[in-house]
Amino acid sequence: MVSRREIGKMWMLALLYLVLHLLVSTCLPERLAPLSTLFIILAQIAVIVAAWRVSRKLDSSIRLLWWLLAASVGFHAMAMSLDLFSEAFQLPVQNYVPGLSVYCSMLYGVPLLVAVSMPFDRRIVRVARATNALFSLAVGVLLYVQIFSLLTLQGSANRADAVLMLRMFDLLDLFLAAAATIRWFASDHPSERRFFRAIAIFLWVDALLVAIHNRVLIRHDYVWLDLCISAPYAVLAVLIMSSRNVPRPVTASHGTRILQGGSTIFLSVALLVMGVMTARTHFWLGLAAALLAILGYGTLSAFAQSRWREVEESLILSNETLEGLVGVDSLTGIPNRWAFDETLEKECASAWRARAPISLLMIDVDHFKLLNDSRGHQVGDACLIRIAGALRAALPRMTDFVGRYGGEEFSAILPTTNRRGAEAIALKLCHAIEELRLNHPTSPFGVVTVSIGVATCDGSTHPSATGLVWSADQALYEAKDGGRNRVESFAMDTVKAL
Repeated sequence: MVSRREIGKMWMLALLYLVLHLLVSTCLPERLAPLSTLFIILAQIAVIVAAWRVSRKLDSSIRLLWWLLAASVGFHAMAMSLDLFSEAFQLPVQNYVPGLSVYCSMLYGVPLLVAVSMPFDRRIVRVARATNALFSLAVGVLLYVQIFSLLTLQGSANRADAVLMLRMFDLLDLFLAAAATIRWFASDHPSERRFFRAIAIFLWVDALLVAIHNRVLIRHDYVWLDLCISAPYAVLAVLIMSSRNVPRPVTASHGTRILQGGSTIFLSVALLVMGVMTARTHFWLGLAAALLAILGYGTLSAFAQSRWREVEESLILSNETLEGLVGVDSLTGIPNRWAFDETLEKECASAWRARAPISLLMIDVDHFKLLNDSRGHQVGDACLIRIAGALRAALPRMTDFVGRYGGEEFSAILPTTNRRGAEAIALKLCHAIEELRLNHPTSPFGVVTVSIGVATCDGSTHPSATGLVWSADQALYEAKDGGRNRVESFAMDTVKAL
């Protein structure tokens, strides 16, 4: 974590550097003017070193962003080195727009276009990288064609060509600044937010100062104008080294998600615009570039959509699996209380629509606490597992439901089953449990048994899940009071009244 004091020192060093640059550009003889250009290059080298140091501790996808920034600054440093060489050896230059230097300066925008167009979705990074690499190559070719159709290595004797180059620089700077700002506010990843915050501020400062520099330079060759070029890089170096103090990003909103989805379009738009501009002088080349931009972005979007579809299907499957796990009792493997409540509500609604009867059985293991006390909880758990299996096996209909209601109590939902049928099934269940012959030394029966309460709604009234449970519980209490290991039914009219 960089302290405020350290950040303050960084800004002071940057300010001292610019003051020293100002002194060099204004106080030294004209023959030493190349030293001013050297100050610009040194500021750019500082940015490259800072970007490299920051990138070392980041994962590959974020590291690539910082490497793209370093490459961008490297292209501009190359252009400044060409200017330094021309100044040092006093080579002839026309209108301050030598072709190779302008080309290298323009190329600085290509890596930044790639950076602002990198997708948020990590699953399509490889495809995006391949697409962006192809787009970058195409943009580089179009820039070369556009620039060297107007300029030579020495520049241009036509003042209008210099003005056109300035406008192209302004358009590129503003486009990059706007795109980086959008990415800054759309990023929900701390490392990405850190990167785009730094370059967005830099690009806005650079767009303003460089526009001033170019418009004054085209009329007056003041050496001190070089400060307009070195100042943004001094600011960027400090922003990079102090960017670990970026506030935590907020949770992405709906608007943020929209920005994230559209951020990959920036490089495609740049290529499309370049293709349209080039088509005026090189029709087929411009048309090919425009088609490449459209097809490439379409391919990338289709690939992203397929990935999102895979994610959606995976989430649906996971949700279904989770719901299945939530509805299963971990001990017995049969549905749990949550599944019982859901199923009973649905079956009651279905019974009312069909005007069909529905029955509910509440099943309680007799003297289960005594079994746990005498033989231990492990034996008790094993007993519940055996009972659950026997109950499930004794209800062969696919529509019948048996689940663990809680503790030693089970339940069974019998759709389209009247009172007589439910009582018969309940007796079958009692016999099935008794035939397991599970030893229960403290029970008067010597083996594990169950008591069952039956409640039925005949379909003439809307069945109530709450009423059925209450009625079945009342019948179960009667079965227990009557000696256990037996079946009791609650009166039909009582069930209707609930």
